[in-house]
Amino acid sequence: MDTSEYQPQVGALLRMAWEALQAELYAGLHAAGFDDLREVHRPLLRYPPIDGLRPTELAAHLKLSKQATNDLLRDLERLGYLRLERDPTDGRARTIRYTERGWRLFQVGSGLSREVGQRWAGVVGEQRYRQFEATLREIVALTTGSRP
Repeated sequence: MDTSEYQPQVGALLRMAWEALQAELYAGLHAAGFDDLREVHRPLLRYPPIDGLRPTELAAHLKLSKQATNDLLRDLERLGYLRLERDPTDGRARTIRYTERGWRLFQVGSGLSREVGQRWAGVVGEQRYRQFEATLREIVALTTGSRP
């Protein structure tokens, strides 16, 4: 079957833009001194921040096994980005808490993401980009029941 006549649809376009953004953020974080991060850490570098979540909540949200999630969390803990504390409401459970370094990582990543958005706006035009962003916010609100 010749697929050359088919253009990528919304899912593919969102994924392609997301992958380009992620690659740029990851490179920017490395350049900013967070060069101990590995590709496998990407799912944990996200909005909203994971600070305050239980590992089981994070695993469910990421659709990863509890073991895989705990392995990633322990790795970031070893690197000094977070710590796992006892949950004050349930002594058996743990809560993810960012360290100062973890919050710096989150802030730098947010700034880099903002810069990418500003650059994209410069290419496609400020008004078109604001409309695009507003449309994405509406879609997120519609599909998740909350506004980002």
